[in-house]
Amino acid sequence: MEFLKHKSTEYTLKFLIIITLVILVNLAVRHQIFRYDMTEEKRYSMNDATISMLQNLKEPVYVEVYLAGDINAEFTRLQTAVKQTLEQFKTYAYGNLQYSFVNPDEASTANSRNEFYRYLVDKGIQPTTVYDSEEGRKSQKLIFPGAEITYGGRSLPVILLNGNNASGAGQAITQSIENLEFELASTIKSLSNSERKSVALYQGEGSPSMEVLNGLNEVVSTKYDFIPVGNTARLSNFDAVIFVKPSEDFSNSELYDIDQYIMNGGKGLFFMDGLMMDIDSIKDYGAMALPIETGLDDLLFKYGVRVNNDILQDVNSGNFPIVTGNLGQDPQIQLLPWPYYIILNKYAEHPIVRNLNAVYGKFVSSIDTVASTGIQKTPLLFTSDYTRRLKGPLHISFENLKEDMKPENFNLKNVPVAYLLEGEFTSAYQNRLPPEGKNESARKSISVENSIIVASDGDLLLSEINKQNGQAFPLGVDPYAKHPSNFANDQLILNMLNYLLDEDGLIISRNKELKIRPLDKVKVAEDKVWLQFINVALPILLIVVFGVLRYYWRKRKYAKFNG
Repeated sequence: MEFLKHKSTEYTLKFLIIITLVILVNLAVRHQIFRYDMTEEKRYSMNDATISMLQNLKEPVYVEVYLAGDINAEFTRLQTAVKQTLEQFKTYAYGNLQYSFVNPDEASTANSRNEFYRYLVDKGIQPTTVYDSEEGRKSQKLIFPGAEITYGGRSLPVILLNGNNASGAGQAITQSIENLEFELASTIKSLSNSERKSVALYQGEGSPSMEVLNGLNEVVSTKYDFIPVGNTARLSNFDAVIFVKPSEDFSNSELYDIDQYIMNGGKGLFFMDGLMMDIDSIKDYGAMALPIETGLDDLLFKYGVRVNNDILQDVNSGNFPIVTGNLGQDPQIQLLPWPYYIILNKYAEHPIVRNLNAVYGKFVSSIDTVASTGIQKTPLLFTSDYTRRLKGPLHISFENLKEDMKPENFNLKNVPVAYLLEGEFTSAYQNRLPPEGKNESARKSISVENSIIVASDGDLLLSEINKQNGQAFPLGVDPYAKHPSNFANDQLILNMLNYLLDEDGLIISRNKELKIRPLDKVKVAEDKVWLQFINVALPILLIVVFGVLRYYWRKRKYAKFNG
């Protein structure tokens, strides 16, 4: 054992012990992820619900991103953010996630490229036209800011560009980056969740036809089981119920079913009109917009809100075609602002509506709040700074289109048109006998902790019909827009459902905020020489000084040995 006394053997054993300890520590923490986000807004941190979902994936997830190829600087920023987010996802998924970037323009022939374009559009990934200028030459090209996620043999598209277009291109890209985690994570969750939640679409007498509800059906069905229901007694079988533009007078028994559904934790989404009006009912001489009596008003009043019997007009409006004259025997049709069609683009600071593009409302009413103990009321959507309220009954005619919209006549500002109500609701039947045939012992007077949403426009969830082929447009498409583009009505209803039904809190990731800290251009211009010196010359000068000092230090050190 004499060799153990050698210094070299001692060092070798210590080295082997250290290596063994390092290996054992790595094996012990191989499934642990240690990261520290030093950014002020925690831009590289992920929601706990996202991390938990990724860590519990049972099969591999494949993500194909189509934002690739020759793209400008702003979209390159979005592309980089997508890659960084997917890398984080891949880390937390323990390798159960793979991704690739596909350039739609890489097809060998023009026909193949166009076929691939059509494939992406059919998948729901719409192209965006990018205009660029290089060396005085202007160019435009199509890019596809979207992705397709596949899990367990099923796939869903993800739209990566979904900021508010009114904020400007750069800000819309930033907002899209803020939304990336939620958009990707919610889609993966929808694919990986074997038990989808169920949503009922109440279809009573006088409800809109399934034809105009086709767009809503297509949107909600991507993430939930969406089933039309005409019997309120069946609502207890569903996690949420949507009431779209109800016009029937609900019976006392039906109102009791709806009330007890809310009391027992069911989620309700009420899209109601204050006055009954439909564009098709306006003929040559106009039509009367009359109050609607459904009985739902009594329930909602008890819960804390009231949809008023009025219609709002707004300067921030869409257009509608009207015959302005004749050229010979041919009518001359012109698009004119129609103040009853409101573009809603002002939102609360809430994850349901944060970074949302504008939504389109038609014959929108106002909402008032009323006293209700224990209920938190959060307004979600507002009109613009120039709004006018017209009380019903009201005569509406196409002649209104010819009137000038003078801003001074629109003296209301930011009128709320949608509310989120959260808390313990008091039953409208608390001090009343239940209807005949209902079990009084099962009645609840105070709800469990619950939440509902009330919006004062039933048309928010209805699709326009294409007059040429009779088919419904996708939800949020305005066929009369001068520059056709989708409004975010589809994203709004999905966000609402996600918030109400998301027990894990995944939607909270929509609160992520990236703070842009631009340089002060005036100060940069004033201190240009000084900044150039600090960033360019000073580092070189410090290296030279360090080299000189080190040279003299070494010279003094070795001079002692020579002396």
